Formats: sequence, structure tokens, C-alpha cells
Amino acid sequence: MLAGGCHGTQHPAPQPPKPRPQPKLSFRALDAEQQRLVGHYQPVSRALTGYELAYRDWRLGELGARGLAPHARSLARIVDRSLARVRKDPATGTDATAKALLVTALEARRRALALPPASDSYRREWNRSVVDARRALTILQDIRDRARLIPLPEDAVS
Repeated sequence: MLAGGCHGTQHPAPQPPKPRPQPKLSFRALDAEQQRLVGHYQPVSRALTGYELAYRDWRLGELGARGLAPHARSLARIVDRSLARVRKDPATGTDATAKALLVTALEARRRALALPPASDSYRREWNRSVVDARRALTILQDIRDRARLIPLPEDAVS
């Protein structure tokens, strides 16, 4: 026995709207957009050396009674400021992908700094932040290579 229905009707499925083409930025505008993103991330990269030295000393037991906490708080404040600035930065096209990775990296770094530094979750979040930051830099460098712009410094994002 067959049930009645719409067998055989050919109603086309509604088509999703076509995405609007992204505006093509001039080389100068592309450079400015990327320099702004990297410039707002860069304070974290600069502060990492001091934090990583303190982390190493903490792991070796050489940091003393203060511990790692003051260094983590200081870096967390810098991460928070950079995160707020990067989130506000406009980004178009593939730069938007790099920006999203920078935001993800900063969020992971902030989560790591709130965790006990000897924990597996700290290492997982910290490593995630490093990987995402490097992926963002790679995307930006690839864009710059295709546009024949001067490369960003390798230590601009770490």
C-alpha cells in the first residue's frame, strides 16, 4: 500500500544567497591592516621572554618565595589588553582568518595563565596558544608573499 504525498513534484530547494565579494584592499591598506593586527599582538610577544625565563627558573626551583604568580599576573594583564585591541581591529578576507587565530591564541594563553603552571591543562592551553599564533603569522606571511610586501618580523607573533 502506498501513502499519498508529493511524490514526483519537482520543487527546487531554495538557494543560499551568494556571498558578497570581499573588497580588494590596496597594498597599502592590506599592509596597514596587518601591521595593526601584529602591532596589537606584539606586546605579548615582547613580554613572553621575561615570563618564559621566570617559568624556567620556577621549574628549576630557583625563583624563590615569590613564585611564578606575579609574572603570570603581569603577562595576563598584557594579554588582556592585546586581546581587547585585536578583537577591535578590522580585518577583511584572509586577514579575518588570521585575526580569528590571534584571538584564539590570546584566549588560550589567558586561560593557561589562570591555571596551575604544573598542570596538564596549563600545558595544553599554552601549546594551543603557540600553535594558533604561529598559524596566524604563517597566514599573514603567505598573504604578504603573494602581495610582494615586506615580511613581518618572525618574532612579531610568538
